[in-house]
Amino acid sequence: MSAAAPATAATADAVTAAAPRLLAASDLDQTLVFSERSAARAVTGLVPVEEYQGRTISWVTPAAWELLGELVASGAFVPATTRTAEQYRRIRWPHRPPHLAVCANGATVLVDGEPDARWSARVRARLDGCAPLERVHAEVARVVAAARAAVPGSAEPAVRDVPGAFCYAVLREGQRPALEGPLLGDLTVLLDGWGYAVSLQGRKLYAVPRPLTKSAAVAEVARRGGYDGFVAAGDSLLDVDLLVAARAAVRPGHGELFRTGWEHPRVRLLASRGAAAGEETARWLLAALAPPARGAAQKECSGPGNVPSRTSSA
Repeated sequence: MSAAAPATAATADAVTAAAPRLLAASDLDQTLVFSERSAARAVTGLVPVEEYQGRTISWVTPAAWELLGELVASGAFVPATTRTAEQYRRIRWPHRPPHLAVCANGATVLVDGEPDARWSARVRARLDGCAPLERVHAEVARVVAAARAAVPGSAEPAVRDVPGAFCYAVLREGQRPALEGPLLGDLTVLLDGWGYAVSLQGRKLYAVPRPLTKSAAVAEVARRGGYDGFVAAGDSLLDVDLLVAARAAVRPGHGELFRTGWEHPRVRLLASRGAAAGEETARWLLAALAPPARGAAQKECSGPGNVPSRTSSA
């Protein structure tokens, strides 16, 4: 019987060595970090992670804060956000920011906070076939102006460009219900013919070129890092390509994908919502990166939701 113990340990080591080396990629807003509106709980007692114009605008739970610190420390975590690089830099991280980040829906890859020039050049080439951004901007401005007209006395929406990438509008109080329906549907159909996807997230309306994806940028980061693939998390239609390209993924019980009833066999729907879902997401991502336990050789070496585990970098 004594000979069995070394064999079991050797088998466990072999399974660990065979497990794929994975990267963890996640959207930020309403996936890992939350506004007061989207937190689904009082923000008292939450950890502030973003300040803007002198006030706190984003939070995470205390447990999520600790989990984010572990994710960053793993070296295998990449935020993948539609935020611009400037907006992304407002986020506060435990100890230090991640070494790499995907911003502007894949238009920018940051390496220690600075844009990667090679990737930016590839993105510019990919967008050559899409309609000019100024033309899309004009249509978005027209539609949100119509939504404002339907809400007498409401403030003017802001329409902004991310140069060389996409445009978005920030709706004001009461304007989202006026936009939903025919206005949004007609805009979606029009811009689809121009090579753009439309996504309504909270008070922000995005028009993004279809070739501009988070999944392409994350796949490039994984390739450069020698990873075998990635796991992912996200809540919006702009995250769909990332979730589908991942080996396994999760989405929270809220957000655009939840409202539209979107499903995919490799994407698990979490039971929680709001900031609690952010905590659950961070825990899931960290578990997906954890090496299998030495005594688990006789079990499937997988994280939650049958996620293949990542080998230790040691």
